Amino acid sequence: MGEDKEMVITSARVISLRSRKDANDKVDIQVKEPALGLRRLPAGFYTVVRHSDHEWRTENKCSSVSDDVVEWRGPIPLSSDQSATVGLEVYASFEFQPMLGTGEHLRKLTITVDQLLDRSAKHIPFILFPKNGDIVSPCSSILVTVKRRDGESSDSSASRVLGPVCSTTETLNELEDATNHGHSALSRYRKHGEKRDLEHSVAEFERALNNCPVDHPCRAAAQSNLAMAKLILCQVEDTIASLEIPIRLCRDALAARPVGHTDRLSTLVQLAAVHLARFEKQRDNVYGAQVEALLYEAMELSSTDSDEKRAVSVMLRLYAGHRSGPGQSSVDSHSSSRLIDEDPWILSAQLLKRFKRHGDLADLQRAITLLQQLVRSVSVRDKGYRVGLGNLGTALRLRFERLGELRDLEDGISTQRDAVHLIPDGHPDKPAYLNNLGNSFIIRFLRLGELRDLEDGISTHRDAVHFSPDGHPDKPAYLNNLGNSFRARFERLGELRDLEDSISTHRDAVHPTPDGHPDKPAYLNNLGLSFSARFERLGELRDLEDAISIHRDAIHLTPDGHPDKPGRLNGLGNSFRARFERLGELRDLEDAISTHRDAVHLTPDGRPDKPHGLNNLGNSFITRFLRLGELRDLEDGISTHRDAVHLTPDGHPDKPGMLNNLGLSFRDRFERLGELRDLEDAISTQRDAVHLTPDGHPDKPSILNNLGLSFRARFERLGELRDLEDAISTFRDAVVLTPDGHPDKLGRLNNLGNSFSTCFEHLGELRDLEDAISLYSHAASVPIGPISVRFRASRNWIACARHMHHPSLLRAHSIAINLLPQLAWIGLSLTHRYAELKRGANVVREAAAAALDSGFPELAVEWLEQGHSIVWGELLQLRGSYEQLSSAHPDHARRLRELSAALDDAGATREKSLSTFSESTDDPIHRATQTLQQVADTHRTLAIERDKLLQDIRRLPGFNRFLLPKDFSQLRASAHSGPVVVLNAAEHRCDALIVLADVDHVIHVPLPNFTFQRSTDLQGILKSFLRHALVERTGQIERWDRGTWESFLSPLWKSVVEPVMDALAFSTPASGDLSRIFWCPTGPFVFLPIHAAGLYDAEYSAPGHKVFDFVVSSYVPTLSILAPSRNIYVAHNDDFRLLAVRQPPTDGQLSRLPGVHTELEHIKESLG
Repeated sequence: MGEDKEMVITSARVISLRSRKDANDKVDIQVKEPALGLRRLPAGFYTVVRHSDHEWRTENKCSSVSDDVVEWRGPIPLSSDQSATVGLEVYASFEFQPMLGTGEHLRKLTITVDQLLDRSAKHIPFILFPKNGDIVSPCSSILVTVKRRDGESSDSSASRVLGPVCSTTETLNELEDATNHGHSALSRYRKHGEKRDLEHSVAEFERALNNCPVDHPCRAAAQSNLAMAKLILCQVEDTIASLEIPIRLCRDALAARPVGHTDRLSTLVQLAAVHLARFEKQRDNVYGAQVEALLYEAMELSSTDSDEKRAVSVMLRLYAGHRSGPGQSSVDSHSSSRLIDEDPWILSAQLLKRFKRHGDLADLQRAITLLQQLVRSVSVRDKGYRVGLGNLGTALRLRFERLGELRDLEDGISTQRDAVHLIPDGHPDKPAYLNNLGNSFIIRFLRLGELRDLEDGISTHRDAVHFSPDGHPDKPAYLNNLGNSFRARFERLGELRDLEDSISTHRDAVHPTPDGHPDKPAYLNNLGLSFSARFERLGELRDLEDAISIHRDAIHLTPDGHPDKPGRLNGLGNSFRARFERLGELRDLEDAISTHRDAVHLTPDGRPDKPHGLNNLGNSFITRFLRLGELRDLEDGISTHRDAVHLTPDGHPDKPGMLNNLGLSFRDRFERLGELRDLEDAISTQRDAVHLTPDGHPDKPSILNNLGLSFRARFERLGELRDLEDAISTFRDAVVLTPDGHPDKLGRLNNLGNSFSTCFEHLGELRDLEDAISLYSHAASVPIGPISVRFRASRNWIACARHMHHPSLLRAHSIAINLLPQLAWIGLSLTHRYAELKRGANVVREAAAAALDSGFPELAVEWLEQGHSIVWGELLQLRGSYEQLSSAHPDHARRLRELSAALDDAGATREKSLSTFSESTDDPIHRATQTLQQVADTHRTLAIERDKLLQDIRRLPGFNRFLLPKDFSQLRASAHSGPVVVLNAAEHRCDALIVLADVDHVIHVPLPNFTFQRSTDLQGILKSFLRHALVERTGQIERWDRGTWESFLSPLWKSVVEPVMDALAFSTPASGDLSRIFWCPTGPFVFLPIHAAGLYDAEYSAPGHKVFDFVVSSYVPTLSILAPSRNIYVAHNDDFRLLAVRQPPTDGQLSRLPGVHTELEHIKESLG
């Protein structure tokens, strides 16, 4: 964020006093900026007039850029007593004057009123010669001309200011003109920040130097002027190489001012300043040594209370700050500090700067104490007062960010408001004051959630940007903070326009900021956070990739030891975890943990953002535990979440979320290890989280939902009905507080339904089961809900509806089946989605059985095909559809994947509060809470966009059935080469469904003598045979007992195959070529040798009692695999080659495979 700016005064002035004799004589004072030879005081001066126990002080600011004139606000009354004295004093005004008080006393003149009027009438000038040993060269003595101006006199309309009187009496009009214009342009630059003024200043100083002879006594002054302007230009343009020019100029000037020269001290300071600028950029100890040598010599030459000594003090502290880390000093900086009489204004500013760099709380505490003392000791009219207020307000806000004391933030805002009111519009420092006040408004909004603070923050930041001219070096900082404010409002109100404005504004801040600029990492970090926010809103994976790339750049540019580095690492870690949750790549999760670990390690104890980093690290540990099941990750997650809770003060808005996450971790350990103590801790911790979360807080429904899950877990463990009642009550509250359309509402409805279902199992009240069905059907039927949550709700609905023969059973099955393709589409690359689909296989078989119960065999075939294609058919249809869509319309395919994943991720069953994107002082936005309604609106928008996209895809040529199941009329064409027999085994019935190409209906063959249990028993017997024969390990096939074979294959023939043969009218064995039949088994049928079924007793040795007596058997996973493909293209290739490899015998581990040699010979013969 932008820093408070010091007032900059750069040149000396000539003063003209004009008196007007009315009833009382009065003196009007006007200050002009003519050239004083080529030598100027270090940074200008101001005058004090004392008369009749009153004091008047000029302003160090031009009221008119055109003529560089400063006029006093009113006339100074003179006494009618002609013998009364008038005192005229001149004070040096160093560049850091607002922090130095009155400055150095240079000149003093005392004169009577009579003498003043007499000299005015006679045009006799006052010449204020320099003090002995002063740094002002003799040729720059200041002339004061006093003129009598009566109301009607001829000279009342004008006054002439005499030019300088040089000891050499030489007139240097050209040099004076160029030097004067150079200083005026430099003053304008410092006032308005216009780079063209700075460039004009450099050009004028170059003109002065070019017109100054090599042997001229003022040439060194001309070199110094040009060197300082060049230094400022190098800093603005951030060009390190160009620093060689001001270094050379200062060296030449120093060579012309040997030891003993009155101007050597000022030149030493200037050369040290240029070397310090280069050292700050390159951190080369060679340059550091040059800085030290120059400053030590300057320290020896400077007098005790001079501004030059203060300048040396400032640079020594800057140098020490760059050399030292937090809480320590280098030997050089320690020794230099003993040479310095610490000025409190300089010291307070330096302490603040060092705190922002290194984060040492002791520096901040000392700065606040100093600033409070200084503000109390300075007059409100003093310009240092408002600067002190501004710095104090910023320091108090920084202490709030470190320690979390709300009182500091309130006092900081009040102090900064006072500072802003004291500075007039148009003042070049006003944008800095507005910027810092805006930051404080935003931080108070984040703490208290008051929308008024958010609006005030945006308005104030807008004013800061508006009043800052283009090209001003601080404008990117103001744009950065405005971008943060826009993002905060987006996260509160959900207006996408605010998020777009945030990204645009952050880009404007990043674009003009060169690499190497100390604020560039902060600007990049905040731009990355805005991209992350847009990814969360719109689901565009490109935004997440951009966020990760930008966060990486920000971290790369942030030096080690920087206090903001942990916050930037946190942002990158959260982005890695978000990508893992989207794509399922374990590498992303590992990177998230590693990055969060680094963030925690680099955050000192006591920092207010340390709990956020610990919370994020804990979440990543738990995520890896849920993925890999490693108990070590679970223990690390609990320990880390405990630390986060312990370090978060009571009353902090993030504490409930951290308690919630700790409670979830306890429950995870209970579910893994079964220790009741963990479940008790989970309930206690989550109760505290609920208690600390205010009503209306968007996280409250999530925390309630998690508490409900813990209550139900304890009921399942201990059987206390009170826990089940508490679970139902808590889930009800969570559902009521969640608006319709919110992606989490479906999961909460499902949880409430589970509790009613459990209640029915224990109490037997049908009303509870009906309530469960109502809740499940609501959750499953919402078209915009997360697919995985809807699928789980539909499965629960099916179980309850089957139990009470509810009429909604078929509808429940239909919804579940139709959700499978969407669930598979989302998870093509995610392992945990396949586990969900495997569980869906049973749903498919039970759905087919339900359709058969209701007399719809064709529907049963359609459902089996639809489910089987996904679960066991290697997703051929979906993969083909996706590949075709990706090839023909890649933008449609990419966006569909993103929208589907965004919708599903929004409804994760494991509900946590926010991950707390924790930034440091460069970005005040830790977390701006979205309203529940806004989340619902966002989710609804994504669902609508996805549905519209599917409609658009289905209008594309060749995609009219995209992600839609095939109906029976399409499926029966698959039986073109022979009948397809689908074998289905459900819990309560087994059936064969025969599909023929020329028959428009399914031939349904119930298998009443074959049950699901019988099929699993046979599957077990087969596995036992194989284990006994060691086939699985060695491949050695032993001769089995004939009776064993008969007992295994006979039931398959009698209960399964023979009824199918009868239905197909295969009553007698075929005498010629056998017909082909395609078996399409499901469930346990997949593992049974249907092709070998038959009666093998001696009495059945004649043909007609085995499958292969009638048909040649083949197996297919789905009907679709037999359908003629329009996408297969066989290219003609005359250069046909085939590689056949024969496995040689092994070292006794596997038996010799018979017939291999003969088979290879047949292949050779066939290929000619």
